[in-house]
Amino acid sequence: MGEYRTGLFTRLISKRTTFGWIFLILVAILGNGKILHFFCGLPFVLFGEYIRILSAGIIKKNEVLAKEGTYALCRHPLYFGSFLISFGLAIMSNNLFIYAYFAIFFPLFYIPTILKEERFLKSKFGNEFENYRRNVPVFFPKLKPFGFKNFSFHQFKKNKEHVNCLMIGILIIILLIKSCNKF
Repeated sequence: MGEYRTGLFTRLISKRTTFGWIFLILVAILGNGKILHFFCGLPFVLFGEYIRILSAGIIKKNEVLAKEGTYALCRHPLYFGSFLISFGLAIMSNNLFIYAYFAIFFPLFYIPTILKEERFLKSKFGNEFENYRRNVPVFFPKLKPFGFKNFSFHQFKKNKEHVNCLMIGILIIILLIKSCNKF
């Protein structure tokens, strides 16, 4: 049974991006919020993307344990940013199906992903990760000042976050146009 569960989690993790794209498409198609919904959800989307941009400009995946900037606030700021973006898009869409999709699929995909990454980081970085893990929360960030000194635009592009920014920007425009038509 444990092998089946591990295999299921591995398959779920591998489909995380696919279900994320499906979510964005569903929001674009089914989103039917009014202008109030748009402006209530927009701060979550923008702040989530801001966190993702800062995080993508720091992390050097599988090379160095990221512990500075947004990674000093929580161990998985990219996923926290995705959470805020998805939550904001659900508000903007004002559609029960979108809310349900978010509530079911976000934890279903991201909890196993976080667990797998934590195991990998422990095996790769050992005590360095253990010390980091003891001092930094896993998902919801500590509220404290953080620096930008290790942010790199080159790293941001290498991590392909610009694609996410473009897609979120297009989706914001689509939802704004749709919400203005309901004004």
